[in-house]
Amino acid sequence: MTDRYTASGLEAEYEPGSNGLVLRNKLGITDPDEMDELELVLLEKLYELVLGIEFPDRLLTVDDLKRWHW
Repeated sequence: MTDRYTASGLEAEYEPGSNGLVLRNKLGITDPDEMDELELVLLEKLYELVLGIEFPDRLLTVDDLKRWHW
């Protein structure tokens, strides 16, 4: 049984040269530490955008989260 969190097809492929440790990606990153660092940088940028620009004067709501995950 699969669910929405189970990857299949192209989304489940690993980046060649990563020894099955990094999922295929547009940047061709094969090193798990490099991918972890990039993900942290991008997550920080997302937080700055969302919390600093989109919600500078109000609280984040459950409806906001639902809208993002729709």
